[in-house]
Amino acid sequence: MSVVLFGFGGVGRTFAEVLYSRTDVRIAGVFDSGGGVVKCAGLERAELRALLAAPRGGVASSGVGSRGGLEEALECADVLVDVSPPNYSTGEPALSAYRLALSKGRAVVTANKAPLALRFGEFLGRPVYYKATVMAGTPVIDLARGLVGQKVLRIRGILNGTTNYILTRVDRDGLSFGEALEEAKAKGYVEPDPSIDLEGLDAAAKLVILANTLGASLSLQDVAREPVRYLGRVTKYIAEADLERGAARVAPAKLQESDLLASVGYTLNAVEIVTETNDIVVIGKGAGRLETSLALLNDALKALGRIGRW
Repeated sequence: MSVVLFGFGGVGRTFAEVLYSRTDVRIAGVFDSGGGVVKCAGLERAELRALLAAPRGGVASSGVGSRGGLEEALECADVLVDVSPPNYSTGEPALSAYRLALSKGRAVVTANKAPLALRFGEFLGRPVYYKATVMAGTPVIDLARGLVGQKVLRIRGILNGTTNYILTRVDRDGLSFGEALEEAKAKGYVEPDPSIDLEGLDAAAKLVILANTLGASLSLQDVAREPVRYLGRVTKYIAEADLERGAARVAPAKLQESDLLASVGYTLNAVEIVTETNDIVVIGKGAGRLETSLALLNDALKALGRIGRW
């Protein structure tokens, strides 16, 4: 059994290491911004080490395997694993990669939020596994799937760890917003395009994916967004959807100290799901290379039939 790895940045490299250290599944193709390599028999450990030593964008010139295209790689693999950067304008090139993989009867496992946030309905009922897209270190998508059949009324959460870190540093530790932002950049928390975090695109995409998993029909353009800013004690950047009214937004809000979300600090994420019978709150890690890689691994094993399929 083998997978194709679409994207080879920090998460992609960590996933590859985790895959080889914990399973006998092999990688038949690796692609990054500079092209890709294919080896249908699967990369040996030494070949993977050589790829891990290559610079960003250097997969095609690494000397590992043979240069090749995605279609060729998918002919000899079972699953496409997408860890490419999100493109919230068109979803490309990941969107076309998903369509190609599915047309060949392959499954897709993804940490990339953009294709699902833009076109969730297109992939409904298809073998697309996406646990890593929302609170990657905490299996909230598994929880949401367990609620199918219940009437879900509202979703409310802190779904972006970067902005939560910034606001917590301002609120609890006395930094200015600018100082906290620069610190978050230095720690690598902020996306290469900061607007993805600071203008709510990341949180909105996660909200859309979670809402659709719970049975709503919501797209990224349906979510109103306000940029993050500090409003005073206790400010949180809240993503919320009223599924009865079909309204959704991401905006800063001042919370009461007694609010369960008020205590969620730094890079932690949290989500509250209100159903007709229950009020469920989940708090946990929402990102991180290892956390995301382990969520991808779990989904890849499901897609390969190693553990129970959904």
